[in-house]
Amino acid sequence: MPTSSQTALVIGATGFIGKFLIAQLLIDHTRVFAICRNIDEQAAQLRHWLSQQNIDHQQLSFIQGDITQPELGLSPEDWKTLNQVNYLYNTSALFKWHLSMQQAQAVNVDGLTNLLQSISKHCHLERAIHLSGYMLTLDQHLKKAGIYREHIEKTDWSKIYDTLGAYEASKIQGHFNWIKQADLLDIPWTVIHPATVIGDEITGEIPASQPIFALIQQLQQRKMNALPGTSKHSLPLVSVTMLVNAMVHASKDPQTIGQEILVANPKQISLQTLVNIIAKSLQMNPPRHFISISLLKCILKWQWLANKLDMSAEMLNFIRTEKLDLRTFNQLNQQWKIPPTELETTMQKTVEWVMQ
Repeated sequence: MPTSSQTALVIGATGFIGKFLIAQLLIDHTRVFAICRNIDEQAAQLRHWLSQQNIDHQQLSFIQGDITQPELGLSPEDWKTLNQVNYLYNTSALFKWHLSMQQAQAVNVDGLTNLLQSISKHCHLERAIHLSGYMLTLDQHLKKAGIYREHIEKTDWSKIYDTLGAYEASKIQGHFNWIKQADLLDIPWTVIHPATVIGDEITGEIPASQPIFALIQQLQQRKMNALPGTSKHSLPLVSVTMLVNAMVHASKDPQTIGQEILVANPKQISLQTLVNIIAKSLQMNPPRHFISISLLKCILKWQWLANKLDMSAEMLNFIRTEKLDLRTFNQLNQQWKIPPTELETTMQKTVEWVMQ
């Protein structure tokens, strides 16, 4: 699906998903602008990485900015440069456990309002693609937490932040805020809900900031003596390769306007199988016992122990037993033809990357 008519603005450009997205857009001959908070350092790093991938980056330009700043911190000259932008990809998020409500909202909620309002003043967007998360597709989980899609204005967000932790709560609040703001500004939107992202299908590349990287390190350092949950629990997965391909295809598909799309590998594996694959790659014996997630959450209230185990109670919310509803993605993928990921092979490559 050609994307030569796009002039794209990518937010979160030097993050894990952002840089792989930019690589794919450049391969598709798209003109790309990237907003960076530290342009001198980040632009050089991304150009170096693209060169290592043998990707021509002449069509890539960098502008210093920040979604938490008025007008994104851009000058009138910057906005004049960007007035040709017609596609927006937001991959930015403040991802960290134990954030305060104020810290998380500043970027993951208020930053989205500022981003859309600022862009709408200066650019005519044909599509705004927002990267959210698979927890938004689990209706029973949201209801149990006190979130109701049809009456989101009645949600007690301070309670949600206390219950789920600031990162997950802010991503959920930010999702509904994105749709509200886009509709108010008459911007055609598409939301992509990715599963937990694993490494690149070719190289296994994954940064240290990702949960899968931390899981691999926990096993390698023998800090996981029991598996959270049961044999029925899983951590839904998608490769960064499949995810960025889905984002690019979705941006050009008129069927995805006003749609939320869960993107995950069609064939999923249990958390136990995932850990066994990692352990095998590490040439270790995997943990064979299970521990109740609710019990583990209680244990992790002792901060010194949580630090010792490199774990947070917040991360346990993402280990699920629900079956993912991939009908929308599978239907769209009949036309997109994104090949499924060989999860075992890609996880082995991801482990090799982490160990290097």
